[in-house]
Parts: sequence; structure tokens; C-alpha cells
Amino acid sequence: MGVKNLYAIVQIISSANYECLIMTNANELNWKEYEAITQYIYGALGAGDGVKVKGYGHNCKVKGRSGVEHQIDVLTEQVDGKRILLTAIECKYAKKKVTKDVVMKLSKVMEDSQIDCGIIVCKAGFTMDTQTFAEHVGIKLVELREAGKSDEEYKKTMEIGTVVFNFDIRHTRPKITRIDFGTRTIEHRDQIRVMSSINLRNSHGDWISFGKFVSAFSKELQKREESTQPTTIDFPLNFKLYCEFPEGRMGADWISITGILTHSDESFKKSFRLTDQVWMIMNELFDQRKLTLSKSGLIWNLPSTS
Repeated sequence: MGVKNLYAIVQIISSANYECLIMTNANELNWKEYEAITQYIYGALGAGDGVKVKGYGHNCKVKGRSGVEHQIDVLTEQVDGKRILLTAIECKYAKKKVTKDVVMKLSKVMEDSQIDCGIIVCKAGFTMDTQTFAEHVGIKLVELREAGKSDEEYKKTMEIGTVVFNFDIRHTRPKITRIDFGTRTIEHRDQIRVMSSINLRNSHGDWISFGKFVSAFSKELQKREESTQPTTIDFPLNFKLYCEFPEGRMGADWISITGILTHSDESFKKSFRLTDQVWMIMNELFDQRKLTLSKSGLIWNLPSTS
């Protein structure tokens, strides 16, 4: 199942509308959360067709021609030319199957409020009479429930894509090939490596890090266009410096460093597979469509088993 089969990829109406999908350790939802999830699903699925959630919850009310206010669990609207089509969605998060009385009540509310379409969403399913009567009056029936152990989709993991991070790491370092102190020249690689970390001392006993000369050499190379070619940079001294070697003390009349800038590319890629797990199953009885919802808000259209 690839990303192309997704109906919506985290098309969250708002963080407030979707907050109920961030569940605690509770095993079951409550009716408020169920309404919030329902409005999220229909808002996400209808976004491409211009369907908007007009309201949901206990504050969502419409006034009928009778003058009576009716509470609607989820109300959506869609512009059809110059006309606005309204859909009333009734949510039933109960353990018993929905009876035809619920269909009759919704049908009357729609008639009084001039609402065009009706949908009943429930957890436990519908009686046969309810299905027959709902189809007769044109009200759609939808089962929406948490996936259980008996479902094929229970704890099923879907791959939704791959995230690739490109790490662009490039290093520019000086490579010293020769150090000339006037009284001694150092060209052996191991000796040069040691010299880079030693301290020199002047006649007053003050210490000066040779690393300062290496840093100055590196900066100067980067300024020069010919830095990829062997380059020698002189560092005149106003006073003599000394360095202690195992074979004796060495004096430096000047410091001259020869080397080149080396460039290394240590760039690499790191990829991560993005997966999500089925949480809820949505089955549209009359439209013969089956969807699954994950806790992060992804909605999959499952292939028909018929």
C-alpha cells in the first residue's frame, strides 16, 4: 500500500479538532472523542471536493422551519454552484446496534432544517430494519470502530514513505609537508605531526604554541588561489625561539611552513522508513467503501473484498 492510495495525509483541520486522536492509555473512546474523530475524517476526505466542517459537538445547532433548534453532531457544507449543500452526521458511540428510530429522527430533523443529506455513524452496526429504512429514505450508514483482534487489519502496519536526510560534510585542512626553522628542516610526516602540538619558548621563558603558526598558515592558504599547489609561507621572528628535542635544544631563527590545502568530502545519506498502524476501521455500507484510520490521522482506502 503506497502513498498514492491515501485519501488524506494528515490533513488536520486544526490542532484543536484533532486533539482527541492523541489518546491516553484508555482502552476506549468516549462520545465526545468519537464526534471529534468523525468530523476530522469527513473534513479530511471531503477537502479535495470543497467539503468543509461547519460545526460539531453540543454547540452545533440549526433552527428548523418549525422554530425548533436541533442539535447536530457533525454538520458539513459544500458549495454546488450557487447552492450550499448541508449534510447532517449523527454519531452513535454505543455497544448496541442502531435501530430505525434513529433514522426516523434524523430524517425529520433534516426535513425541518432543510438539510440535504444525512449520515449515521456508529460503532456497533445497524439492525436489518434500520438498513432497509435508511436506504429507502436516502440516509447513508457508516460503521466506525476501533480495530479488534478479529479484524484482518488489527495492528497492521502501513508504510507511508521514506524520509532521506542528506548530510553535506566537507572538510578543508592544511597538509604540512615541510617546516623550516633556519637551523633545522623537518619533512618527516611523524615529526611534522608532533611539531603541530608542541610549544616553543623564547629567551625569557615564555611559551608560544606552534599551533598558532599552523592556524595562520591554514588561513593564509585559503585566501590564495594557488592553495591547491604546494605553497611556502614565511613567518619572520623578532626574537629567537627554542624547542627541546630528544637529541638536544634547537633554536629557530625564523619559521617557514610549506604545504597544501586538502579537501575531503565525507557527505552521506541517512534514510528512515515512515510507518503507521491501523487504529480504526470505517465501513460505508451503501457505498461499499472501506477505510482505515491511524492515530496520526492517516486515512487509507482499502481494496474491496467483493
